[in-house]
Formats: sequence, C-alpha cells, structure tokens
Amino acid sequence: MNGSHSSYLDNIVINLVQFVEQYRIAIIASYIALTIFSIFYIKDNLGVTTDTTDMLSENLAWRKLDIEYEKQFPQFTDNLLIVIESNTPDQATDAAIKLNAALKKNPLLINDIYYPNILPYFRESAFLFFDTDELQDLADQLATIQPFLGTLLQDKNLRGLFTMLGDALRYKQEGEDIDLKPLLLEINQAFENEQHHVSWQRLMSTDKEIKSIYREFIVLRTLESDEELLPGEKVIEHVRATINSLNLTNDTVKIRLTGGTALSYEELKSVSEANIQAIVVSFLLVTIILLIGLGSGWLVIASIITLFFGLISTTAFAAATVGELNLISVAFAVLYIGLGIDFTIHLTLRYREQVLLTDKSNALQQALLLIFRSLILCSITTAIGFYSFIPTDYEGVAELGWIAGSGMFISIIFTLTLLPALLSLRPYKALTKNSNKSGQTWIILLTSLPYKYSKQILLFTLVILIGFVTQLNKVSFDINTLNLQDPENESVQTYRDLLKDSDSSPWSSILLKQDRNQVVTAIKELEQLELVDKTIWFEDLLPIEQEEKLFIIDEMNLFMGPLSAGTKNNDITDAEKIKAIQELQVQLNSFSDSELDNELSKLNEHLASLLNNEINNEKLNSLEKQLLFNLDGRISALREALNAQEVNLENIPTEVHDRWISQEHYKIEIFPKENLNDNAAMKRFVDELQAYDSTVIGSPIISIEAGNAVITAFKTAFTYALIAIALLLLILVKEKMDAVIILISVIVGSIFTFGFTLLFNIPLNFANVIGLPLLLGIGVDSGIHIADRFRQEQGTNRNIFMTSSSRGVFVSSLTTICSVGNLAFSSHTGTASMGLLLTLGLASMMISTMMILPAFLIWQNSLKK
Repeated sequence: MNGSHSSYLDNIVINLVQFVEQYRIAIIASYIALTIFSIFYIKDNLGVTTDTTDMLSENLAWRKLDIEYEKQFPQFTDNLLIVIESNTPDQATDAAIKLNAALKKNPLLINDIYYPNILPYFRESAFLFFDTDELQDLADQLATIQPFLGTLLQDKNLRGLFTMLGDALRYKQEGEDIDLKPLLLEINQAFENEQHHVSWQRLMSTDKEIKSIYREFIVLRTLESDEELLPGEKVIEHVRATINSLNLTNDTVKIRLTGGTALSYEELKSVSEANIQAIVVSFLLVTIILLIGLGSGWLVIASIITLFFGLISTTAFAAATVGELNLISVAFAVLYIGLGIDFTIHLTLRYREQVLLTDKSNALQQALLLIFRSLILCSITTAIGFYSFIPTDYEGVAELGWIAGSGMFISIIFTLTLLPALLSLRPYKALTKNSNKSGQTWIILLTSLPYKYSKQILLFTLVILIGFVTQLNKVSFDINTLNLQDPENESVQTYRDLLKDSDSSPWSSILLKQDRNQVVTAIKELEQLELVDKTIWFEDLLPIEQEEKLFIIDEMNLFMGPLSAGTKNNDITDAEKIKAIQELQVQLNSFSDSELDNELSKLNEHLASLLNNEINNEKLNSLEKQLLFNLDGRISALREALNAQEVNLENIPTEVHDRWISQEHYKIEIFPKENLNDNAAMKRFVDELQAYDSTVIGSPIISIEAGNAVITAFKTAFTYALIAIALLLLILVKEKMDAVIILISVIVGSIFTFGFTLLFNIPLNFANVIGLPLLLGIGVDSGIHIADRFRQEQGTNRNIFMTSSSRGVFVSSLTTICSVGNLAFSSHTGTASMGLLLTLGLASMMISTMMILPAFLIWQNSLKK
C-alpha cells in the first residue's frame, strides 16, 4: 500500500485502540442506547411501497407518456380485478351480478366499482350488438322454441321441462325442424355431473360452440388504508369475505383476484416473508460458519453483536433518508449481513493470528495496524459497487445502492470501534496448538498448487475465459415482470391465464389522440398492422345498423309476447314429477332419429337409472335445480334485450364514457394477436407499434422500455464501478502492477459469472441485475486482502494460503454466499434469482481471488527474479 502517510495512519490507529480500550464501557453503552433508539425510530418512520412504477426515472420518455395517461384516465390506477369463471356463461353472469350488488352495499376501501354488463345500456342494447345475420338467426330460433318455452314458463319444474321435451319430440317426429341436440347434451351432462347446471344462455344463443371457460370481470378502484402494513390487504380481505358470505364458489364457479392491487399485495407479502426468513437464516448460517472459522465463541459473539447493531443502525439510516423501501431495496438487510460481517471476520482473524504468533497484550493494536488500510479501502470499493447505481435511471436500485453503500461505511465504523471495545472486554487467549498435522496434509497439498503450477493455472483459466467470452452474446434479459413473482400466487396465475386469451388479455396497448379525426385515421392504419388483432375505442360501444336490427327485435316481440319469469308450481307432488319422467321415457322408447339416437339413448339410460333407484324429494329437487336454476336469469336478460330502443353516443353511461374520453384525449386500445407471455412476441408487438407511433403506451411498452432502461442502467453502473475502483486502486495501491492484477482477476470473476448464468440458464432480470456491479466491489475487496498480504509475506517463504488473510477471504466468502445464497430458496422468483446469481458470482470471485489472483502474483513475482 502507499506509505506516504503510513506513520500518520499508524498514529490514528494507535490512538483509536487506546481510546477504545480506555472507554470501552462507555462506547458499548452508547451503541446499546443508539440501537434501542434506532429500533423505536424504525418502527415509527420506515415503510414499504409496492409501487413498481417509481423504480425508474420519471424523465424517461415512456414514463412521461405513462404518467400523462394515468393523469388523463385515473380510473385505471390502483385496480383490483375480480375474475368470475365458470363452465357455463349463466353461472358466471349470475355470480357476478350477486357479487357486484353485495360490494355496492358495502364498498369498504373501494373508490369505484365497474361492472359494465349490469348497466341498462348494455343489457337493453344487447341484441343491437349482434351482427344482423346473427340476430336474424336468433329470431328464427326463438320463433321455433317459443311454444315450448311458453309451456315451460307456465309450469317451471321437472314436470314442465319433461313435458316440453316430450312435446318437442312429438313435433319433430311430425316433421318440424327443431334442433334438440343442444338441449339433450345439456340435460345428459347434468345427469353425468352433479355440479353441472344447464346453460339456458347457450341454448338461446346462435353460437353453439361450448367453451371450456366463461369469464365475467368486475373492476374495483381501491383505496389504501393508513393502518395497513401490507397495502391492499384490507380491501382484498373484504372482497374475499364478501365472496365467502354469498357462497358463490363451488366446483363449477371459481372467483379469483388479480390486477395491480392484488399483484402488488401478494408480491410484497412474498418478498417480506422471503426477506424475514432470509435474515433469520443468514444470521444462523453466519454464526455457524464463524464458529468454525474463528474457533472462538467469544470472537463469534463479539462479531454477531457488531453485525446486529450495525444492521439496526443501517435500517434507521434508511428510515431517516429514504422513508419507504421498495420491493428491491428491502433486500439491503440480507446484503448487509453477508457483506458487513466481512470486515469483522478479517479483523478478528488477524487479531487471533497475532495472539497465536506473539501472544502479546497489544495484539489488537498490531492487528489493526496491519489491516486498517485494507479495511478502509475495502469498505470504499464495496460502497462504490452499490453507489454505482445512484446516477442511473433505475431509481429502485439506486435506493438500494444508497442504503447498502452507506451501510458499508456504518459497518466499518462499528468494526473499528464497537468490535475492538467488545474484544478488549475479554482478550482472546490462544489455545494449545495441536501438534498432529496429518489432518492438514490435504490443505497444504491444495494450497501449494498455485506455487507449483501458476503458469498452468493461468493458461487453463485463459482457455475457459475464451470459451465464455465467445458465448457472452447469448446472455439474455427477461423483461416480463410477472416472471419475478411467486408463480403460486393466485393473482399471478390468474393474470397468466388471461394473457393466453387475446379477448381477455390485460396486456393491451394504448394510444391517445386529441380529436376524433385522428382516432378514425389511426384505427384504419392500426388494423392494417400484422401483429394487431383488433382495436377498440369509444364509438365501438355504439351499435351499428340499428334500424334493421330494431325491426327484427320488433318481430321477436310479436311472436314472443310478454315474457314473465314464469310460475313455479310449489303444489306439484313428487308423484307428478315421476309420472312426467315415465311418460317421457315411453316417448323416448318409440322415437328414432339418426342424428339424436346417441343422446336420446343416453337420456333414456339416465331416466331408467333414476327410476330404478330409490327416488326421494331431495334427489328430485337437486335435479330440478341443475336443470332449471339458470333459467330465470336468462329470461330476465331476454326480456330486457327485447326492450331495445335506438341509442346514440349521448346514451352511453358517464362511467363508461370517462374510461374512453378524457377532457383532452380519446383513448384507443390495441390488442395483440400473439400471446404476450412470450417475450419475443411482446417485443415484436411493441416494435411494430412504436414504429407506427412513438407515443403508444401500455403494459407491453412499459415492460420492453423498462427492460431497456435497466440494461442501460446496469451497463452504466458496471462502467462507473469499474472506472472508480480502478482509479482508487491505482492511486492507493503502492505496487501499480498489483492494482492491475487485482482488476484482471475481478474481470475474470465477472466473466465467469456470466458464463455460469449461461450454463445454468439464468437470465438477467430486474432483480438480479443489481448483483453484477456489486460483485466488482466484493471481488476487489478479497483481491486487496490477498495482494496486500502477499507483499507483506514476500521474502518469508510463508504460504499465503496459511495466513489469516486467506482464511478471512475464505470465511467471509462463505458467510456472504450462505447469507445471500439462501435467497435462492425464496418463493419469490425475483428474489430467488438474485440469490442464485449472487451465489454463482461470489463463488466465481472466490475462485478468481483464491486461485487465479495468487497464481498471477506468484508468476509475476517469478519474472522479477
């Protein structure tokens, strides 16, 4: 190290140790008081935010567009999306109507409830949104079934249903063109599955395609409660409690929550649980490794106390300077544990070594004199690794860099003051050395390799390095933020399911225009784009060809007559129902139709089985519910749709209008043809849209642009860190060639890290990319300790690997790997990927600084001789 001010620094260290030893009780008491104060301060002033939009600078062009969109259409922020799913459209609709009504009665923490399908405008204009030919087909179908439907509505029970079916069979036998197959399929499915309810909506529809799932959506705009530890928790609990109170879910109806509020809540919950678990596990693993590495219970206790007090003070610093942590910066605690302990490890091991070598009473002072410069330099280089993100646009990581980087300085202060005060309370005493060295034979053999084969190690490293460098272009970045979250979370699974269907995909894009003419022109051009499935804007909510459709609806009213909900005859007996079943069975036995024989045969078997088994009131009522439960809702919807009148844009409800037109802009929503779960498909879609208009915004654009911004931030941070660390080393390291060798070893470790990410198929993402500049600082730290000790031992013929410095690098690397590495087991995928990448990176750096760096130093030293 540069010795121009060595005597001055030595005096500082001597005075520091003397001061600490003299006032150790006061120092320890002061730190205890500071820690207690910090705990109370943290409790009152530290929060966590789930808002991921603020993680990138508002000065970015796409962020400005997104902010403007949210300003124009605030209805789309803080949304909780309720997804009602069923295997029949009837059940999905009925469940949604009941839930919507219940939430409106008790809108706890809900600013707005948006369920457009319940609005009179859409219910009464339902037929106007049909294609003209489709509406005419529906009219013909209803005209055919009207007599039978009337029979059923007059006697709405099993007797009425089976009487209606018998009449229909008789008319068909007489030559009437009646399509009975859909009804027979529904009834047979009800017999075969006790959870299935006949879908009268499908039966009345011209679309006979049976989908596997039908969905209804209710959108809630939520309010946050100041009392919530996890934002969104209370409103989500309220919605789920409402669902449970209505008994809406069963084997055929499922209700799930997703949207921004649910995704943020479940992600924060996952991250919080993962970090709490990681902190506890980190402390345990660090303690175990310290017990093995330091070989003294008191040294371990003193180190853990220093680490814990430093962590509390760093957290208080975060509360004072930041206030609210984000989903990335909450990881600072685990990083602090893994890195903050390094300083204490090196000091305690050097102190232990001094006692073992000299058994002097001033061993602590001697240890600090020998290691002070390295510790200070290491704290600066590690902090640089964190601080390198501060000048970038990735503000979420800049916050982590600020807290963790400053935490390194807090850690070094505690290491140089509190730790010596604790160690002086009970000086370490060397134990009797074990004379049996046979167990160390393999260690000596291993550590002698760089001395014997330094050139071969460097050549082997060069070969691997060339192999990795040629593959670096294959390193990928995962732009899909969903891939960061726990895949088991309900909100994530639901969101992914919606993305698979272009009709329900929440990943649409938005284009804002200032006048109608611009909208009309843009839509014509957008619909010509290859990857655009469809566009929607405000005027698409107005039906076309209304006059012709209203004429058809008037005809429908004439032959349908006044529709009532029908009459359920509660006086009918079970015997009368059984008689109707028997009469239908007689008709089935005498009826033959090649197209219907299969379904008729099945129904006959089901009826025979029903009659042959013991029939009771409960079974009959259960079957009646399966067959007729959904009928009332469909008759009501049909009655409202037959009340259609001509509508214009002024008739569209305000709550719908305001979601499409603001005071300044018209909104165009653009839907993709491809599944945007595929990152390549998303990029193609975004590239095409941005080539057409650079002002397009929406989730796909945000994902792509955010990914680009993070990659740029990473490159910037990595460059800043490398330049700053290189300059620092060149200025402060006496042997300039040592500074170059340390930098080379760190670059080698970085390339190894990228290579391992390819080998283990670990893409970079918004979470783990932060580890790469950080690894520079960590690698340099270890390199400084090794290079500094190598020069100290030069001429002594002592194996550097048998010194406390090498032991310190090894033990500190293990503690950091175990501390940060346990994040890899987190259920939160982003956190796990960060833990895994840092583990591979730390292992790469350990190999580089423990094998490649010494080999380089030994080889370079041999050239001088």
